[in-house]
Amino acid sequence: MTRSAPPRHLLVIAPQCPDQGLLTGLEEAGESLHAVFLDEELGGCEPSPPGVASLLCGLSVGRAEIDQSVRDAADRAGAAEAVLVLAFLGHGTTLGQTPKLAFMASDSQEDVATSVVDVGGLLTLALDVPGVRGVIALVDTCRAGGAVPDLGGLAGGVRQGATSLSLLMSGSAVESAHGLAYTRTLVRVLRDGLPGAGMFLSPQDVQEAVDKEAGTSSQLLTLIGLSLDARPWFAHNARHRAGGALLGPLGEEDLRLALDPLGDAVPALPIVTSGDLARLRRTLAALDRHPATADQHLAHALRTLDRLATAVRTREFLLSSWPGSLPESERIRRAYVTAAGRPACASDGDELLRDCVESLCLRVPRTKGSPTAPLAAFVAALAVEDGLAAGTPGLTRWARGIGAGVELVDAFAAQVRRAAESRLRLVVSLHSAMADEWPETLLVWLLDGETLVGREDFRCPPTQAGVEQRLGAVLAWATRQARCTGFRLRRIDIAAPSALLACWRPEEARLGQRLGLHYDIVLRWSDRLNLPAHLGLINEFARNQLDEMNDGPAVPVNWLDRAELSAVQKLVESLENGCYDGALALRHRPERLQELLEPLLAYAPMVLWPDDTGDLPQASQDSVERNWAKLPREFSAAYRNSWKQGDPVDEHTDLARVRSVWLDEQWLDFCDAFANDSVDGENPR
Repeated sequence: MTRSAPPRHLLVIAPQCPDQGLLTGLEEAGESLHAVFLDEELGGCEPSPPGVASLLCGLSVGRAEIDQSVRDAADRAGAAEAVLVLAFLGHGTTLGQTPKLAFMASDSQEDVATSVVDVGGLLTLALDVPGVRGVIALVDTCRAGGAVPDLGGLAGGVRQGATSLSLLMSGSAVESAHGLAYTRTLVRVLRDGLPGAGMFLSPQDVQEAVDKEAGTSSQLLTLIGLSLDARPWFAHNARHRAGGALLGPLGEEDLRLALDPLGDAVPALPIVTSGDLARLRRTLAALDRHPATADQHLAHALRTLDRLATAVRTREFLLSSWPGSLPESERIRRAYVTAAGRPACASDGDELLRDCVESLCLRVPRTKGSPTAPLAAFVAALAVEDGLAAGTPGLTRWARGIGAGVELVDAFAAQVRRAAESRLRLVVSLHSAMADEWPETLLVWLLDGETLVGREDFRCPPTQAGVEQRLGAVLAWATRQARCTGFRLRRIDIAAPSALLACWRPEEARLGQRLGLHYDIVLRWSDRLNLPAHLGLINEFARNQLDEMNDGPAVPVNWLDRAELSAVQKLVESLENGCYDGALALRHRPERLQELLEPLLAYAPMVLWPDDTGDLPQASQDSVERNWAKLPREFSAAYRNSWKQGDPVDEHTDLARVRSVWLDEQWLDFCDAFANDSVDGENPR
């Protein structure tokens, strides 16, 4: 797991000093600088704790308040092992001939040493607080160059010089400043970003860009006495693109559709950086009932831009500030399925991340309540795989930044519920059956993940009715065992020979109510527990197949038509030669399905077929492909809905016409445990 960047704490101080004359626009400059540093895409600073101000500006900011606020901010940064970002804007002077900055508070008086703020002294104090990961300071005053701290004192201080400072001063200790031009230009540079400067802007990048645009000659003092994970950075670069184009095909399409109705009211603007998105939104927000603009079109365009900005911010967060391991493509696909309930697109790498995030921001919310809930579910799924908690600072900062704080907590809670529901698994095996006969014994295991909770054999009459009736006793036993774990049993794996799988629907077994009303049932091929000699390596080959499916198309299904099914020997040879990758699905149910299932199940990880004679409707084939990422569990939901005689055009009505036998890593692990530890059928593990 990669180490996350330290948090950044902020304090901007911009007092008016009546004794030296009020500065026009000081409050506005302070607020703008404060906002840009709090912007997670730019300054990346955390909001201050409740009741603590991170912006002090105006006519009531006295010397004592400034002094105490800086000390308190340094203590909080030290406790949090944070970088402290400080800014001093306003009047500055020197006392006598000493080239030392005297910062003027609201109650400061010229030439009264006890009434002014010693910026250099405050910086010295802040730098020497244990735990502070560095100080980044901006001073925009007259005589700003006099704000240099006591470097000699730091070497002999508590930390003995093990500290880091980046101090940007708008001028020298003898220069005047005019109209806060330095701060105004700096804010503009941070909002627009710098082409070619990389993901982060260094203090030197900012100094050079501001001096060039404002015509100033600022000073930069850098002190690196603390070993950090990375060099200090001043701000995120708004013009940095996190790999590939800023917007993917879906984002570009939705933006074009949103802007088209506005016509000439919106100027043509290439969207290359997040700064371009922000400028376009400001342009739209400034439209005040333009003749060519209908209010609903403008509102839709603003919503689209907000969602695109959220997508870009999330992508940058996952690529540059994610507190866990950088997510690879397969993890991204799994998280997308969790959040969207459907497979991800066919792209890979950075493009896959971009396309998934855009889809969650722009398309999935149309069928959800909160527009940020799907994105929160996606991030939570990635976080759970990394072992991150909902309160991890980086996660909470991201969630607050996009207005999804509650949604993120809800997403973590949903992950916990899903994990609890899927922990327990009851395996009922009919592998002792001979040919197409029903068995006289059911072998049963209750598993908590891979841990064996209980194991039992149940004698039963060798008929379908006898087996189904005995399932009641099996469930009563399993429920008692499950109660001891504190979790509910919701999942049953039923393993049977191919002849029984072709004709049996165990979810329809009536135990008061149908078994499948309360349990998700997955059918397995029991022959994988006791492989015949000529198929001895198929379980190992199956692992390779599953790996290839994970790296292959989102819907790895091969649909077989009548002609392919009628030439059984040719089909088997093709399977043996590896001509089919992924699952096999039958468009037509042959009359002697049981004779075909066994060779198919030996070579394909999943086999699907129509539940009734004849051809499978095209709508059912489409439903399989749409729901592939949620299978096989979604089959159980479809069967339940079909029994309740729901809407005939419901998605589940089409899916319920399909039967399946499933193979996954979990079942292969169980088969291996059975083979390695229990050749005579004793407990695996």
